[in-house]
Amino acid sequence: MKTCDRMIDVDALIDGEAGEEAPEIERHVQSCAICRAYLADTRRNDALLRHAAQSTQVPVALEERLFGLGGQSLAPAPAPTRIGRRRMLAGLGMVASVGGLGILLRQTSSSHALAGTDFRDAVMGDFATNIAADRPLDIAASEPGRIMPWISARVPFVLPERVAPEGTRLLGCRLCWLVGRRLAAFSMEVEDTPLGLYIAGADGLSGLPGREMPPLTAGRDGLRGAFWRDRGLALGIVGTVPASRLADLAKTLQG
Repeated sequence: MKTCDRMIDVDALIDGEAGEEAPEIERHVQSCAICRAYLADTRRNDALLRHAAQSTQVPVALEERLFGLGGQSLAPAPAPTRIGRRRMLAGLGMVASVGGLGILLRQTSSSHALAGTDFRDAVMGDFATNIAADRPLDIAASEPGRIMPWISARVPFVLPERVAPEGTRLLGCRLCWLVGRRLAAFSMEVEDTPLGLYIAGADGLSGLPGREMPPLTAGRDGLRGAFWRDRGLALGIVGTVPASRLADLAKTLQG
């Protein structure tokens, strides 16, 4: 397998740990076939591991050994132990191999991205990884006046005026790289349940309703989402609350 000295930087980009170096790493990925393939393979394997692990019943004792949580579940809790993507995926890989994922990975060509990936799949997959790995926010604040100037300067599109649906509490935001582009990912909660709002430029994206259409709902791996277009943007709000509730929240941001 061919390698590139910048693959470790791609890992940092995937983990949301690249910081101010993210734009330069993204430019390198666009120009380096090796790193583009590595990025696609890593995201594909992340999704496969999550799917296999979530469909496998893990004994409590094994979960404690893999994640070192001392009997605690992976659900968010006060002062949680942060689990990095590499550590999490190592544990998930061991669990998933019990269900035969190792065979699946060997049969999947490393030169092809995950088939059928669209905006909905990418957003729900990232949200699942973000919750499980307890990724830090790039900026943590509940006041839009603190968050919007920071994130607006770092995305290649104009953000909508409102990013917190009615009835939710804004927690902060982070930059992420999905579907071949930079996204703004806002974290919030409704009735103590975490939600994520993802915003990207809509050009070339699939899995979205037509312009001026009501939100399209979807679900996978216990998550649900509502997705829509608005003035050239693709937006998706995801979480574990009912899809109808997410659609109602999305409607408060439309128009």
